[in-house]
Amino acid sequence: MPKSAPLEVIEWYEKHCPSAKYDLVASSVSAISLADLLDISESRKESEDNVGLNSIKLDEKEHSAGSVEFRRNLAALYSALSGGVSQDDIVITNGGSASHYTVFYSLLAPGDHLICQHPVDELLYKIPASQGVEVTLWETEPAKKWQLDIEELKRLIKDNTKMIVIQSPCDPTGAIVPRPTLEALVQVAEEKGILLLADETFRPLFHSILPSSEDFPPSTINMGYRKAVVIGAVSKAYSLAAIRAGWIASKDKAIIDACKQTRRYTSMSASKLDDAVAVEAVSDRCIHALLGRNIRLTQTNLELLQEFIDSHSWACSWVRPLAGTTALLKFHKMGKPVDDETFCSKLLEQASLLICPARKCFGESRKLRGYVRVAFGGSTPELKAALEAWSQFMEESYESVPTLAIQN
Repeated sequence: MPKSAPLEVIEWYEKHCPSAKYDLVASSVSAISLADLLDISESRKESEDNVGLNSIKLDEKEHSAGSVEFRRNLAALYSALSGGVSQDDIVITNGGSASHYTVFYSLLAPGDHLICQHPVDELLYKIPASQGVEVTLWETEPAKKWQLDIEELKRLIKDNTKMIVIQSPCDPTGAIVPRPTLEALVQVAEEKGILLLADETFRPLFHSILPSSEDFPPSTINMGYRKAVVIGAVSKAYSLAAIRAGWIASKDKAIIDACKQTRRYTSMSASKLDDAVAVEAVSDRCIHALLGRNIRLTQTNLELLQEFIDSHSWACSWVRPLAGTTALLKFHKMGKPVDDETFCSKLLEQASLLICPARKCFGESRKLRGYVRVAFGGSTPELKAALEAWSQFMEESYESVPTLAIQN
């Protein structure tokens, strides 16, 4: 079995976060408290009863797929615009990472081939690689707004291709897979009988595209392909980073049964405390106000980031994200990309500001030279302060940041 590769984003964060005053790495939307959740509820008394510690019985009696109420609430979200998703199509896990592991270990075996969109959350290609799966990265380009190329996908497919993996909204680019592209992707997967996994952890945080747009993507589970699998969690779009509650959804019973079997090896049941909070957050009582709050916050913060980029256009540029909480910024000097890791280290040392170097954290790729990944889902006052510190660094110290040699 191949050795697991380091998870660079997590290791970078664990190493440097304790010394940072400003954190622009953590990708969850600004966290809420239980009091905040109760305040936004449309029925506070009912919400208080559901999340009250005195009323939660700490037993292990749970359905093999996880909390019935949690699965019922999630099914209602998927079925709001397209019917057919039931609680039986969903398996609850102990967070997003547990969902990744469960899907890959349930559906793939050593020698299988997987095609993964890139750049994306590194778990999506490093977990399968660690279990002996052959991984091919389906590269996206900033010049094409980080969009997927279906013709390139067709060239990457092999006889042993078992799964195609996408992330929409995407971390780190903030790109989405538009509906027309998703339709074409489903057609390719269906023609070849290939599993399609969509990480939708940042859904439905669509801050810069309207549902009325022809590009607005439905959930992949609602695209009519039975071999589609989607992953979600409450940690990002729902402001519950400390709650370990995720899920896997598919209309294929064999897929769900396989995931249930793997889940038994990792955890017979989810935390009752985490489950109670997650159930309430995605209930009709709370979800509309919570998502409204988070979309407004990311829209406000995105404009602050746009102002920073406009003020420093002599040094940086970006493809403005459409969804999620992250973006890739490219920094350059005299036509050359900066050494992004040294840039991030200097920014931490001199401004106490933490961001991610893209080449180190998302793969040593030519297209990521000079790029840094920024998370903008935190509180607005904290982001303002961080950008002020960054601006001061740009004025006083950016000249000291080395560049990388131009590659032909």
